[in-house]
Amino acid sequence: MKIAVLVKQVPDMESKFKIIGDSKIDESQIAFKMNDFDEYAVEAALQLKEKFGGEVIIISAGPERASKEIRQAFAMGGDWGIQIQDEQVDAGDNFVVASALCKAVESLGGVDLLLTGVQAEDDQAAVTGVMIADMLGMPHCTNVVKIEVGGDGKSMTVNRELEGGLNEVLEMAMPAVLTIQSGINQPRYPTLPGIMKAKKKRLDVKKAADLGVSAVGDAGSMTKFVKMFFPVSDHKAEIIEGEPKTAAAKLVEKLRNEAKVI
Repeated sequence: MKIAVLVKQVPDMESKFKIIGDSKIDESQIAFKMNDFDEYAVEAALQLKEKFGGEVIIISAGPERASKEIRQAFAMGGDWGIQIQDEQVDAGDNFVVASALCKAVESLGGVDLLLTGVQAEDDQAAVTGVMIADMLGMPHCTNVVKIEVGGDGKSMTVNRELEGGLNEVLEMAMPAVLTIQSGINQPRYPTLPGIMKAKKKRLDVKKAADLGVSAVGDAGSMTKFVKMFFPVSDHKAEIIEGEPKTAAAKLVEKLRNEAKVI
């Protein structure tokens, strides 16, 4: 079974964020890591490989530092990978990134499954997986919490999480694209031997032009970035001090004249 897994390097949300101008984040104080949802996707792929054999290929788009997360997936058990290192791809929107990742998947000559996390922790767009499925013309399912591949290796049963704690069970033909929800498994920790082997595993670095992607950057984007800013709260709390009777009267006055709720 040939399985491709898309992974993304994202900022650790516990980092200290500082906006430069209105469009960039100061990365000097940011720690980066693999997107949590993608870790579940990598683990799901590895479990299928252990059961059915084959290979797990890790694919990512991002700057050189993103190779650390690809190597982490290698240390978990991934076989080899492709990294798209192109500033013009990084400068584009989700559509541009999805287009480049799609071409990388096509370069594999076909896969049985394409897995990715349900969404990225940074932009939480949850669109890359489904866009790639549409570009590849493959059936897809989102929010997957269980995968059972049939004995024929050409079909599967998947459970997808719905709101309210409900699960939807679907029969799907393969190949297909699945976006993986957290909780489907417990991602394994890389072992020391795995970490050592990861350093020697094949990682092909590609530019957009190498993959035949010409529409990149702002020109290839379907959306336009406007501005980045920290949300400002217009609410404030006020503590009313004094004797209970006086404080209560003052509270009623404020509720009537300022908040206008009574």
